[in-house]
Amino acid sequence: MSEDDRRRLTAADDDFHPPTDDSWWFHETCWFWFFVPERSLGGWLYNYVRPNIGVSGGGCWVWDDTTFLHWEVPYYSNHANLRLPERRNLRDFEFPSGVHVEMIEPLHRYRLRYRHDEMIDLDVEFTAVMEPWVGVAGDGPDVAPTHFDQVGRVTGTLDLHGEAITVDCLAIRDRTWTNRPERWKYGGGYGYTNAAASPDLAFLSVGGADEVRGYLVEDGLRVELANGARRIERDPDDGFVTRVVVEARDVEGRELVAEGRSVSRMAMPIPGVHGVVWTSLVEWEINGAPAWGEDQEPWPVMAWSNRRRAQRPRR
Repeated sequence: MSEDDRRRLTAADDDFHPPTDDSWWFHETCWFWFFVPERSLGGWLYNYVRPNIGVSGGGCWVWDDTTFLHWEVPYYSNHANLRLPERRNLRDFEFPSGVHVEMIEPLHRYRLRYRHDEMIDLDVEFTAVMEPWVGVAGDGPDVAPTHFDQVGRVTGTLDLHGEAITVDCLAIRDRTWTNRPERWKYGGGYGYTNAAASPDLAFLSVGGADEVRGYLVEDGLRVELANGARRIERDPDDGFVTRVVVEARDVEGRELVAEGRSVSRMAMPIPGVHGVVWTSLVEWEINGAPAWGEDQEPWPVMAWSNRRRAQRPRR
């Protein structure tokens, strides 16, 4: 992917996109996450729209180190088929889930709010610390952006069950707009893995034991990864990721060695047969420097079930 391709992203891409007309599978997402390391606490604001069928889904959830079960975490609200308003503008939009996104400056700064009775009241701002990392689809003159990832500082407050908690972290967000069928994930065991020590030292890795793609930011210079691998260790009883190592080189030959310890996680349900994502808050070292970030590991339900059943002793 060339830098010219990446520059095709514009402020208009930070708003809703017109759906394709050849499939009801057009799917557009809006995801921000945040964390509070001293509490082993992570949280998602994840919402999507499927305009061809007029529905929206997603919501807000918060987990910690007390459980990985979504029905026992401190807060969980995740919808699948809410009615999508005909009029929508992501520059100031409240998703049907109740998540409110206010764009203060396109591709840079946002206010994010969510409240549900006395259980949760979130009010934070995301301010980008680097330009978006853009994914494109198509060839030649038809190439166009369909995804981007972006690191920013998230600051503000989270009132959780009556307790005021300060949020101040470097976290990634992403957006995707493309056709996405219900069976869009196969296999399992690969990761969407990222962390930031500072705006000058960060990484994003997407892949598994055979190959990863993404970037390394070192000394403020962001360069695409050329090769590498993600290796993991798992909890012997429940199977979730406990340790992650990403080793890679970027196209300039610089080395990435990122070692992470999962401090909390949630088994996050996703509609469709691809079923569950282990999303973990991870304490990292990036080339020896301390950092925080995450690891997402998606699995189709039956692939995870088959793996776990094969590990159990036969009766």
